[in-house]
Amino acid sequence: MLDNRLILFIKRFAIPRQNSIPMTSEIPFLSDRLAEAARYALMRRLLPAIRHNIASSMQPVGMMAAMLERRMRVPAPDLSELGKSSQALNVLSREAVAASLNLMNWLAPKDNNPVAVNSGVEEALSLVGTDLSFRGFSIVNQTSDLRNCLPRGIFCSVFIACVIALTDRAEAAADVVVSAEVNGNQTRLTIRLEPGGRAELAAMDAPAQSYRILNWDDVQALADAEGVELEFGMRQVWLRH
Repeated sequence: MLDNRLILFIKRFAIPRQNSIPMTSEIPFLSDRLAEAARYALMRRLLPAIRHNIASSMQPVGMMAAMLERRMRVPAPDLSELGKSSQALNVLSREAVAASLNLMNWLAPKDNNPVAVNSGVEEALSLVGTDLSFRGFSIVNQTSDLRNCLPRGIFCSVFIACVIALTDRAEAAADVVVSAEVNGNQTRLTIRLEPGGRAELAAMDAPAQSYRILNWDDVQALADAEGVELEFGMRQVWLRH
């Protein structure tokens, strides 16, 4: 006869208990965690563009500082010119700081206030425009006349992730065409690839990708977090909000 303690051990550990392991849908905060992982993946892909933008804003400061240093080394420096250069350096420094802060605030906004579609699309495309051009893509923005508003988070997460995910899968240089339309209370953004671009740039040896490609699962997690309906195909993607 089995010892009572052994029987208790078997009942507790050997026999599966009902609902002992929660299903994926029952795990608390799973959607939040997926969105957080997707934001990290997106940020890793945006880091080269962020570095480029910050370096571009700081370059005039460095050039003006070098000019000021040369003028100070002459035997009899012109104090008037030194004063003008110092003022110019001060202005450029403030502009560089403002540009960097604006970029950081755009990437991680403190609020999710509505912004005009044309403005949100322009800001997002300006961040990745240089990288896309080096890969042979040309941007065609057709949203300049649409001033309907959408939450800012859509542009700095879902929209820009769609652009990256779509171009990651392109087999050749192409035009990235962005359009938008309003239907009642719903705004639809369309991003599609059309023949075009600059094949000579796409054929050049591109630097190694800094991080993995963005999957549509990543984009879907971001869309769910922002309340965006997402539909994607081989060469286009639709966002509805």
